[in-house]
Amino acid sequence: MRPKELTPLPNELASEAASLFRGLVNNELFGVYVIQDGLFVYVNPRLAEIFSYSQEALCGKKGPTDLTDPVDRDMAALEINRRVQGEVVGSHYTFKGLRKDGSSLDVEVFGTRTEFRGRPAIAGLLLDASARCEAERAMSKQLNLIAQLLETIPNPVLYKDAQGRYLGCNKAFEAFMGYAREDMIGKTVYDISPREVAEVHDHMDQLIFKTPGIQSYEGVATHRDGSRRDVMFYKAPFNNADGSVAGLVTVIVDITERKRAEELIWHQANYDSLTKLPNRRLFYDRLAQSLRMAHRGSLQLALLFIDLDRFKEVNDSLGHNVGDELLAEAARRIGACVRESDTVARLGGDEFTVILPDLADTDDAERVVLSILDALSAPFALGNDIAYVSASIGVTLYPRDADNAEALLKNADQAMYAAKAEGRNGFSYFTPSLQARAVDRLRIGNDLRQALPSGQLEVYYQPILDLHSGQIVKAEALLRWHHPERGMVSPAVFIPLAEELGLINEIGDWVFHQAAHMAALWHRANAALPATQRFPVQVAVNKSPRQFSSACDEGVWIDYLKGIGVPPSCVAVEITEGLLLDERPEIKARLMNFRDAGMQISLDDFGTGYSAMAYLKRFEIDVLKIDQSFVRDLMTDPGDLAISEAIIAMAHKLGIAVVAEGIESEEQRKLLADAGCDFGQGYLFSRPVPAEQFWRQLNLGSYPESV
Repeated sequence: MRPKELTPLPNELASEAASLFRGLVNNELFGVYVIQDGLFVYVNPRLAEIFSYSQEALCGKKGPTDLTDPVDRDMAALEINRRVQGEVVGSHYTFKGLRKDGSSLDVEVFGTRTEFRGRPAIAGLLLDASARCEAERAMSKQLNLIAQLLETIPNPVLYKDAQGRYLGCNKAFEAFMGYAREDMIGKTVYDISPREVAEVHDHMDQLIFKTPGIQSYEGVATHRDGSRRDVMFYKAPFNNADGSVAGLVTVIVDITERKRAEELIWHQANYDSLTKLPNRRLFYDRLAQSLRMAHRGSLQLALLFIDLDRFKEVNDSLGHNVGDELLAEAARRIGACVRESDTVARLGGDEFTVILPDLADTDDAERVVLSILDALSAPFALGNDIAYVSASIGVTLYPRDADNAEALLKNADQAMYAAKAEGRNGFSYFTPSLQARAVDRLRIGNDLRQALPSGQLEVYYQPILDLHSGQIVKAEALLRWHHPERGMVSPAVFIPLAEELGLINEIGDWVFHQAAHMAALWHRANAALPATQRFPVQVAVNKSPRQFSSACDEGVWIDYLKGIGVPPSCVAVEITEGLLLDERPEIKARLMNFRDAGMQISLDDFGTGYSAMAYLKRFEIDVLKIDQSFVRDLMTDPGDLAISEAIIAMAHKLGIAVVAEGIESEEQRKLLADAGCDFGQGYLFSRPVPAEQFWRQLNLGSYPESV
C-alpha cells in the first residue's frame, strides 16, 4: 500500500515546515528515526544518546534488530515488516532494547510507512520507556501482591467503580454470594439483589462516596439461591491519581450467628421458656408502652391478673411435668381469648397477666374475662390424666384506678385475691375498698409481729365428746388473738398472714407448748382418778402445711413431751387434706416420726379437697374429721347424711376413728351416733373457751397453774 501523493507546499510554508522538522528532530525527549532496507538511514541525536551510540555509528551501519534484546527480536522484526507492508498505521509497540554496553532498556516505538528518496521506508519516534515500564512492573507486582492478599482474606471482599459496577472480588465473596467473578464484573447490585435490598445499598454507597474514611452499616446479603445472611458492610472510597473518586472497596462480615445468639439471649431474658409468653420483665416494658399510648390517645386500658385455682394440688399430686403441661396449655387458652394487639404474660408460677389496650368501654374487658374463665374451666387432658382447674381474675382500669404500672399491677393483684375470697372461678374489679382492705391487711401483719411477745395470743380449747358416753375425751387447741384495738381477730385473717410473713413456725411452736401443758395437767388429773373413772385424754394441735414445708424438727416436739412427762398419745397432730397431696418423701417421714413416737395423726376437713382414699392408708391416719359442711344439713339433705354415713363406714373399715365437726343440735348428734360416728365437736357441746373455763368443764377441780 503506497501512500498518497502529497501536494507540494508553497515556499513560505515549506520553509516553516522545515523549521518545525528541525525542532522535532533536535528535541531532547524523543528519538527520531528513518529505517530503509533494514538499516537506520537517519537518527537524531536523542535516539543515538538513548542507545549510547553516535549518530555516525548507527546511520547506514545498524538496524533496529541490532538494538533489540534477543528475546524481542522476532517480535520487533515482525512489527517492522508489517509497517513496511503498510498493514499498520499510527500504532506503537514496546520492546526491550540493547545499549552499546549490552545493558537493556525499555523503549516505546511509534512508526509508520513512508517514502524516503523515492523508496519505501519507515519513519517514526522512539521513547525511552524504562522508568515508566519499571513503574508499571512495580505497580503490577504490587497489584498482584494485593490480589493474592485479597484471596487470603477469609471475609468476602469486592470493589466497584464510581458508577456502582463491580470491578472484582475475592474467592471468599464468590463462595459467600454464590456468584463467579465473571458473573459479577460489569454488573450492579440491582442485578444480583432484590430491589428493596439494592436500593438500600445504592443509597449507602452514594453517602459513602461523599464521606472520607471507612464507613459501616448493618444489612442483608442475598445469596444467588435467594437465602439471606445478616452482615456488617465496611466500605471506603478509593481515588484516582487526580483525587477523583474511582470507586468503593467493601469488606463483608457475616454476623448471622451473632445476631441469632443475641436474639436468643434477648428472648431468654424476656420470654418464659415454658409457655413462650412474655415474662415479668417484658410485661413491664409492654405495659409502660401501652400506658404511654393510652395517655397520648386518651384511651382506656385494662389489666387482668389471673391466678389458677387449685393448681398446686394438681402439681403436687400428678407431678411437676404434668403441672408444666397444664401451664403451657393454660397459656395457649388465654392467648386464644385475646386480640393480637393484646399482651399475655406469665409473671411466674401459675400467675398470668393480660394487657388490654385501646378499650372503647369496660364491657370489652369483661367479655375477655368471661371468655378466659370459660376456657380455663374446661378439663385439661394431660397424657393419661384429666385435671380440672379454674381461675380467679382481678381487673383494674387505666386511668380510673391508677396512672402507673406498679399501682395497676398491685390493684389487679388485690382484685384477684378478692375474686378468690368470693369463691374462686370468678373475677373482681378493683375498688377503693379493696385498696383499703389491702392497707388494713398490711397493718394487721405489722401488728401480728408483736402479738406473741406482747401476750396478745391465747389458746382456746373446744371439747370433743364421745358420742355414746357423752364424756369429754379430746379437745382441739385453737389460737385466738386479742388485738388491743381491734378486739378478737379471726384466725381466718391472721393465720394465713402468719404463714405469709414466716411467723407460723414460732407461733405454732408456742401453741404446741400451751397445748402440751394442758395435756400434761389433764393427764395427771385423770391419772389421779380411780381406775374405773379414768378415760382417754388427748389435745389436738393444728400444724400448718407451711410448718411441714420449712426446716422444722419434729423431734423437738417429741422431746418436749418427754421432758414434761406427757405420754405422746395425749397429743394429736391435726393436718388438712392438702398436706397429703405433697408427695415429697420428707413430708411422709415427718408424719411417720410423730406416729412412731405415739402421737396420733388427725385429718381435718375431710371431704372438702381432692385427696384420694389411698392417701388415708398410705399416711396411716388415726382420726378423720367430717367437715361441718356435711353435718350442717344432715336433717334436710339426704345426700349429706349418705355421705357422712359412707365416710364413717369407710373409715371404720380402715381402722380410723371419726370425729364429726359442727354439731349444733341434738338431732344431728343422734343421727351421727346412730351412724356409728365415734366423736362429736360443735356448739351443741361447747364453743372454744379459754383454758380455765375448759378445765371447769372437765370437773377435775381447781385449775392448776403449772405442770
